[in-house]
Amino acid sequence: METIFEQIEKNIDNLVTNNADWTASATREELDAARSGDLVLHFWEKEVPKEWLANIKGNNVLCLAGAGGLQAPLLACAGANVTVIDISDKMLDKDREIANAENLSIEIVKGNMCDLSCFSDDTFDLVINPPSLMYIPDLKVVFDEVRRVTKEGGEFIIMAPNPINYVCDWVDDENGGYYKAVHKMPWCSKDFDDSDWIEYGHTMEEYLGGLIKSGFIIDGYMECQREDITELMFMVKARRF
Repeated sequence: METIFEQIEKNIDNLVTNNADWTASATREELDAARSGDLVLHFWEKEVPKEWLANIKGNNVLCLAGAGGLQAPLLACAGANVTVIDISDKMLDKDREIANAENLSIEIVKGNMCDLSCFSDDTFDLVINPPSLMYIPDLKVVFDEVRRVTKEGGEFIIMAPNPINYVCDWVDDENGGYYKAVHKMPWCSKDFDDSDWIEYGHTMEEYLGGLIKSGFIIDGYMECQREDITELMFMVKARRF
């Protein structure tokens, strides 16, 4: 019987094979801009604030579950010492391809974000986690591992879906339909769907409270409301103490 994470790996590999829009790699223009000092990392339709990425040159940065040829190459072009870890080989292949083509030094590791034992304590100045925590049943495991590998005073940036993404279902009616809040949190796709897709909806207490319990101070927060009213995304910057 496959584990949850073996199934998730297959799911992500399939998304890469089918060219899901969020698996697109960095463009030539974005890479050149990062080299010239204009590093831009996207937070859905917004950007990661410039001040969150200031003085990144020479810092040790971990892209946590962050493969796909996007964040890691851009950070490397900006002068960071970059490591990327991801569960999906197909996503990591995108980083390998760009690293080879652009002559970038990126440490590429296949692994699970719940187990960072391949990294020593106090290794990274910054850990950046693109949307992926919705594939993890227990956030505390990840947060504790990130705290261990982050230097004192180092930072942890996460991007994730707000719980509203999982609370509502769409109801069709004669007026065109509407959203109805029907689910309690936390939420798991396997409780409602027999497909192979696995996803978890976490509460804000799990996210923000979990970071605090694991030894982080939250010192930055942003939201991005997408066109669909249930697609509310958030980004947090936390500092390890």
